[in-house]
Amino acid sequence: MGPAGPWYPHGRLEFIRSPCVRIPVGDPGMHPSIRLAGTGPMASRAFSSFRVSRSAAPALAVLAALTWLVAGVSPAFALKVATWNLTGYPPADISTRQPHLRIVLAALDPDVIAVQELATAAGRDSFLTNVLNVVQPGQWSATNYFATCQSAIFYKPAKATLTFGGSAIPTGGPRDVLAVRLRHAGYASKLAEIRLYSVHFKAGDVAADVTARALECASLRNNMNSATTAVTSNYLVCGDTNVYGSTEGGYQRLTESQADNDGRCFDPLTMPGTWNQYAYAAYHTQSTCSSGCPAGWAGGGLDDRFDLFLTSPTLQDGEGLDLVPGGYVAYGNDAQHYNASINGGVNYAVGMDVATALFFSSDHLPVMVTLQAPAKVLAASRLDFGTVIVGATAEQPLTVTNGAAVPADELSYSLVAPAGFAAPAGPFAANAGAAGNVHAASMVTTDPGVKNGVLTVSCDDPDSTAKPTQLSGTVLAHAAASLDSANVTTQATLDFGTHAPGDFADLPVRVHNAGWGALQAKLELTGGVISGGNGRFSMVGGFEPAEIAGVARAYALRFDGAGATADSLYEATLVLSGTDEPLPGASPAADLVVTLRARTLPGDTGVVTPLPERIAFHPPSPNPFRGTTTLRFDLQREAEVSLELFDLSGRRVATILKGTQPAGRHELPWSPVALGRGPLQAGLYFVNFRTGGFSQTRRVVLVP
Repeated sequence: MGPAGPWYPHGRLEFIRSPCVRIPVGDPGMHPSIRLAGTGPMASRAFSSFRVSRSAAPALAVLAALTWLVAGVSPAFALKVATWNLTGYPPADISTRQPHLRIVLAALDPDVIAVQELATAAGRDSFLTNVLNVVQPGQWSATNYFATCQSAIFYKPAKATLTFGGSAIPTGGPRDVLAVRLRHAGYASKLAEIRLYSVHFKAGDVAADVTARALECASLRNNMNSATTAVTSNYLVCGDTNVYGSTEGGYQRLTESQADNDGRCFDPLTMPGTWNQYAYAAYHTQSTCSSGCPAGWAGGGLDDRFDLFLTSPTLQDGEGLDLVPGGYVAYGNDAQHYNASINGGVNYAVGMDVATALFFSSDHLPVMVTLQAPAKVLAASRLDFGTVIVGATAEQPLTVTNGAAVPADELSYSLVAPAGFAAPAGPFAANAGAAGNVHAASMVTTDPGVKNGVLTVSCDDPDSTAKPTQLSGTVLAHAAASLDSANVTTQATLDFGTHAPGDFADLPVRVHNAGWGALQAKLELTGGVISGGNGRFSMVGGFEPAEIAGVARAYALRFDGAGATADSLYEATLVLSGTDEPLPGASPAADLVVTLRARTLPGDTGVVTPLPERIAFHPPSPNPFRGTTTLRFDLQREAEVSLELFDLSGRRVATILKGTQPAGRHELPWSPVALGRGPLQAGLYFVNFRTGGFSQTRRVVLVP
């Protein structure tokens, strides 16, 4: 699309310099018929042009052009290319003419200028040193001088990179055509490059002159048609054509549709018929004087459009490197000086100092076109989504900006997200000079894992058609609060046994983050509350929050038997609560519920109850059972005890008791609950009792 935003006066488009190189015979950028000065005919390979169809050739009204001139502004940050016939430079009165040239060029301020009627190489050097580099010191450089062309191209290395130093294309006319290649500095793609042809065709209006120009143009068109497609599809033909109108054969040869249209040119202006008429006054370039002209100059005032630009279709398609609408100007022509001197009366396009300088600089006006820059994509090279937990919303803003300076092509782009990530697809557009578009890129968090991928900004930046953005992040599984290290167990019983009031020992309860690994969140244990049991159960030292990863956190529990009722069963419930570590997506963990039991011995009868003489695991009773059965075991001394329930396949389905138990005879009422999944199915099960080196298994039958 075309440029967006305002145009500003005296803008700049930043370029970098590339050193000139000597082009050897057989350079791939030129046609076989092109010859290099001093080297003879070249081998094959040529300037290129992609084969494209014409989409549009904008017609500019004289009034629009006059508005441009009167406003006196030029688009900012664009590549300004000018052409100017200097009328026999250097002249005998060079010291008199140079100050006028400096005034014009300071006001015109081109970035590239093709100059015709350079009589000598010394003239090229004089124009470079004593005109351009006086106006803008150290900013200008020049191509080689070609005597057969009487032409050279001057350019600012900070604005344009010379990619081919120049060749002379013979066309059978009095002068060869000079061809060079230039690229917008700051771009690497050939899509930002132009072939620039500087022409000066046969002068005169008699039939022989018209025929000679037609032959020159046909020869140039054949050369451009034969150009290789490997260089660039953009080209400009500029200079003093000496053409009198659109019906002239030479003009038609350059602009007509042929079997091979690789070199077809398009006029930025719609000007049918003879150009020496008042309706086309805004674009006349010769002559700057009607009377009092310097010796040897054409007179008669402005009435001919000899100096002009023709373009490739790619420079008028509204995309990439392109002619800025309204950017074609015959400099100093305000459309009010038809058949008059440029400085006669008031000049509404330029100040009178510039108009007078134009009068004395040349009998031709300079012509300039402005080219918008291609789009340039700017986006982050990396987005890190950090660490989140399954189910979280993980988004990062991705800002895509058109980094080209105004006026420039809009950036057209779409977003392609890799697996594990998402982004809006588009298409989108970003204008140069505008704030970037902000898009929400997201990471998929349905499953844990380390996520990596490359999001691609697919766009029409010629240097970066697929801008990569590296995406990364980590998704963790939720923490798994458990009373068992191997399996998630959320309910258990801790039995302090049956003892005299002062004989109860502290027992531990251990909290695990079951299955913890690098891709699982840590467990933040936040609460531990005991209810019931007449307040006799407590946590030694009180509850302290803990962060649990791969190592369990143990809490010591205590039963206070002082003053307890003899021969009584005390029961309480410990609820341990927690949550995922504080990361996006954190949620509460399942509560851990521990049933606490302790039984006091009958009152003092004078008989001391002896301790068991051996370890024993008694048959469960009742058995078969429905609802609750009692598990009994004897310990000679305090020991670690585990009671676990297994099904017929040998799979552990419940941990009934796990922890240190005091010496004595123990009775444990138990209601079967399997791993927090609800009541067990009816059937045959096995209860395994282990302590030290002792292990015994009893069968139990659960009935419906």
